[in-house]
Amino acid sequence: MTRVLVMGLGRFGGGVAAARHFARAGAEVLVTDLRRPEELAPSLAAIEPLGVRTRLGAHDPADFAWADTVVVNPAVAFDDPLVRGARARGAAIVTEIGLTLDLLRCPVVAVSGTKGKSTTTALAAAMLEASGRRAWLGGNIGRPLLNEAASIPADAVAVLELSSFQLAWLEHDRLRPAAAVITNVTGDHFDHHGNFEAYAAAKRRLADAVPPGATLVLRDGDAACREFARTARGKVVWFGGAHAPPVPLDRLRLLGEHNRDNAAAAAHAALAAGATVHGCREALAGFTGLPHRLERVLEARGVLFVNDSIATTPEAAAAAVAAFERPIVLLAGGRDKGLDWRPLLDAARRARAVVAYGETGAALVGRLPGARFEEAFDDAVRCALRVAAPGDVVLLSPGFASLDQFPGFDARGERFRALVSGAL
Repeated sequence: MTRVLVMGLGRFGGGVAAARHFARAGAEVLVTDLRRPEELAPSLAAIEPLGVRTRLGAHDPADFAWADTVVVNPAVAFDDPLVRGARARGAAIVTEIGLTLDLLRCPVVAVSGTKGKSTTTALAAAMLEASGRRAWLGGNIGRPLLNEAASIPADAVAVLELSSFQLAWLEHDRLRPAAAVITNVTGDHFDHHGNFEAYAAAKRRLADAVPPGATLVLRDGDAACREFARTARGKVVWFGGAHAPPVPLDRLRLLGEHNRDNAAAAAHAALAAGATVHGCREALAGFTGLPHRLERVLEARGVLFVNDSIATTPEAAAAAVAAFERPIVLLAGGRDKGLDWRPLLDAARRARAVVAYGETGAALVGRLPGARFEEAFDDAVRCALRVAAPGDVVLLSPGFASLDQFPGFDARGERFRALVSGAL
């Protein structure tokens, strides 16, 4: 019996899908995760019917010596010593997304980038569906396709969001997309990758995987994308800047110039995979956006409340501020990821008021005269409610990671929704 170790159960479904995949195949499965059971409650409930073993709170080197196959969560460091040791002893090292790609028989559209990749991925899938193509949306967007990959018909299209973590683990020969998009490469997750060069190298893996005859969609004006284009084997198509979008964007309902770019990139990829211009336009008209991405929570007393918790980099927060012409009360702060703060600081100076919170809050106030500081997120939201006047936008676009006070950006956004809705 094959012995499989799932390293990192996680909260987003990939570990659950891998455990289910191997358990159904008759393997002996052990799931191990550094987190405590209470932090993994939904994932643990999902694997309970499988009867797999678990080891939580620590990794035991003996488990890695036991395993024939190690399924690595993409958040694990690429040079992790436990993984290196297992590989040296002959264990197969795989990932959930790699296993998925091995099983898929249909064309793949792959999307990555520092920001905008989830919206671009979802839009591309919607455009294909509106054009009469069956599209299966998955990957880093939060829907693993591993457990259904083998049953996806060959005439469908799998539209996958791929993170830098996933790409760093991915072997080139496992990914041959019919179309790929890199929305931008402005730097992120230096706490994981170490520096910009390593981060960009992970994104380059997607560009390098595009075969001749396939389409690589890149952002004009992005230095890393220009470098990727120099060695690209596929057909390079540019979006942004002076490039006209491949379909009219007059029916786009999303806010912000960055979302016009996301829509143009999605349309390029969808058209390359079989969408029609009419289908792309229909999808734009019906797409209202994803949660936590410039999400309109409500408007009350003349104040619009917007949840952009996904903005975990200074550049993303700056793009959100630029999306509004109304006066802004900006909620910013969280955990520093080692990125350049200047885009956020420049944008924040254009806001009518700034309420900073969390680990970076005091430092932000020190660099933004007149800003207010509240350590706790809840207190910061309440402060923003008091400061807001009719005509304002209260914008949660933090510019930093959520992990100082929340398990993820989604939990932060949900808390913002709850506080706002409960107060008005």
